[in-house]
Amino acid sequence: MEIVVPIVTPFTSDGKIDETKVRTHVENLLKKGVDIIFVNGTTGLGPALSAEEKRKMFDATIEVTDKVIFQVGSLNLSETMELVSYANKKDLIAVASYPPYYFSIPKEFIVKYFKDICSKSSNAVYLYNYPSATGKDVDADMVKEIGCISGVKDTNPDFAHTLRYKELGIKTYNGSDSLAMTSMASGLDGTVSGAGNYAPEILNQIRESLRNGDVGSAIKNQFVLIDLVNLTKRVGQFSAIYELVEEFQGYSVGYPRDPIYPLSKDSSEKLREEARKIWKK
Repeated sequence: MEIVVPIVTPFTSDGKIDETKVRTHVENLLKKGVDIIFVNGTTGLGPALSAEEKRKMFDATIEVTDKVIFQVGSLNLSETMELVSYANKKDLIAVASYPPYYFSIPKEFIVKYFKDICSKSSNAVYLYNYPSATGKDVDADMVKEIGCISGVKDTNPDFAHTLRYKELGIKTYNGSDSLAMTSMASGLDGTVSGAGNYAPEILNQIRESLRNGDVGSAIKNQFVLIDLVNLTKRVGQFSAIYELVEEFQGYSVGYPRDPIYPLSKDSSEKLREEARKIWKK
């Protein structure tokens, strides 16, 4: 039952990565029971980062822990390959990539894309599957055809879809916050939770309750997590995560970066007030 957190990318007010805040955040999450750090994912605004910025996020994280999944995906394959080669010099769990998005391309191109990454990587290669965001669903049949994928993060409300990857004998995580408990209880390797940036304690409570056979407590905490996530979605999910890390973890992770704008003072205050009420349930 591994807890994986796709960390936010802490920016300064002028849009630069604050590496000190990255390290502080990673150190805290590990102390709170998080097992693996996922770098440059959607929560980390990965598609909006340059190759240099992705390296900076990786470097700051790997200074703290080698329990890292390094998301290297890009529409520019040469850039992706540069990041894969860079990761080859480090000890980490895996590199990961979403499929090429935006463009309409045939299935065989997607298969070749991942085979090319595998051919250059001395680390394990994971699939980051997020169909609603990328417009591409690299399902278990495609993973079998690719033949070199060692793990998958499937951000998908269809849990049966996620389970199919497990049939292949690879590391399998569901990336939907609403399915954190289900992921831990069902025999998957764990959950990938963006809400874990600000609520690692709740994820740990779910895990410990399941280990102790207290399903009722696990369900209660799962609903707290769902309510918190739904609250963030009403005001701007990614911007809200920055606010709630400060509210519940007690330190700043800086700012998001435009066009993911910071919340207004009024929105921030209302968000925090409502979130505190939900947490106390």
